[in-house]
Amino acid sequence: MPKVNIDYNSPLNADDTFAKVKDLLNNDESLRKIDSTIQCEFNDGQRTGIAKGSKFKAEMAVADSGSSSQVTIIVDLPLMLGAFKGQVKSTIERKLSKILA
Repeated sequence: MPKVNIDYNSPLNADDTFAKVKDLLNNDESLRKIDSTIQCEFNDGQRTGIAKGSKFKAEMAVADSGSSSQVTIIVDLPLMLGAFKGQVKSTIERKLSKILA
């Protein structure tokens, strides 16, 4: 499976960043359009989560970085969607930029 690795520096603290990314994964309509079977599981104490669907799987983690935080997202795409890795990465980075500004 092709992987998309995203590391994003958030100006927010880790708890606020985790809450916003968690909300994005749970409620983003464009993700639901891509795969309506998405199920998310989160570990609030570890600030990690997994989103699984029939078309992709994504793992997310938020770590402290001083007064800011670091978001790491790894998306596993099926082989037939491997050509869209760049588009997937830029779309996720754009969404992160919007919610974490």
